[in-house]
Amino acid sequence: MFIFLLCISACFYILVVNNQKQGNEKTFDDTFALSFIKKYGGNTLSHLLFLQDKQVFSAQNDSVLISYRKRGNKYIVLGDPIGDEVQFEAALDEFIQFASDKRVTPIFYQASDRFMSFYHDRGYHFFKVGEEANVSLENFSIEGKKSAKMRTTKNKFLREGYVFSVEYPPFRSEFVNELTAVSNEWLADRKEKSFSVSSFQEDYIALFPISTLRDQTGRLIAFASLPSDYKDSETLSIDLMRYTNDSPSGAMDMVFLSTILWAKEKGYISCSLGMSPLSNVGTHKGAPYRERMAKYAFMNGCKFYNFKGLRSYKAKFATDWKPRYLVYKKSLLFLLVFQLILIVRKQPKQNQMSFVKKLINVKKAI
Repeated sequence: MFIFLLCISACFYILVVNNQKQGNEKTFDDTFALSFIKKYGGNTLSHLLFLQDKQVFSAQNDSVLISYRKRGNKYIVLGDPIGDEVQFEAALDEFIQFASDKRVTPIFYQASDRFMSFYHDRGYHFFKVGEEANVSLENFSIEGKKSAKMRTTKNKFLREGYVFSVEYPPFRSEFVNELTAVSNEWLADRKEKSFSVSSFQEDYIALFPISTLRDQTGRLIAFASLPSDYKDSETLSIDLMRYTNDSPSGAMDMVFLSTILWAKEKGYISCSLGMSPLSNVGTHKGAPYRERMAKYAFMNGCKFYNFKGLRSYKAKFATDWKPRYLVYKKSLLFLLVFQLILIVRKQPKQNQMSFVKKLINVKKAI
């Protein structure tokens, strides 16, 4: 049991963090990806496409995109497909067949519950990896006794002269330099992650609005990038978050709270705060054994990561939670855990993060 809990704890500490030419070759660029998402709409993970650290499968006559990375004999897909929703299941079948032809097994990480019956009918197993924290902006308010602490935080920072604002691209070079300095200070001797976790790259952050918090002297002390899913009922995500070492207690609370209120004012429907690993996993008596062991790790924590603390922090703002799953077959769960660890821990290669990067994969590539 101890080894199992250690593996799960190590995995989710990090998670909170062969290309083979065949057929038509295209190039991936931000302009195409952005136009695709604006046309069809994305989801709360689709902005991670712009990290350009994943391969992209184009299915159903270029109407659906599935992003993934190859690891060993696995294609590890991040989240659900994006594109024409009518074609999603056909696109997944197309991708599964493509993987089968390559003698590679696809697995799906942070999949929603939308396609559970689809995966079940194709022999897949499920492991709940956590829940995504979501803020329903229509229902969010800082009025009333329950939100007294939020009002206190906001009033304190405003009274002391701190200023919140949202900057829109294109950014001035001076502003990018400020963001870089804050990010470098936050990172210290840590390394950036990849795949399911955003990283600081100038090309990446240049694509989204940035919420900022400045002190009384105008110095930038905290920021967060704000990608959108571009749907009619638009969802904003609080994505890459960084702050200085000397930022006052509650600075990120102020950024979160102010961003949520700003998004509500701008007409967004909801705001995603990202996944809370192991959150609400194995809470029922009939839950699978592995999930009940994961619950034990969540409740007791370990030296690697405070799972419960992250849930508690996001719960200050979240109004609802959406389950996320690891969908797999023909694999030991432990092996998949370590493959995910290796993928997320792999530091992005800055010299490969240009605006145009070839991602050769299948008969149709982006």
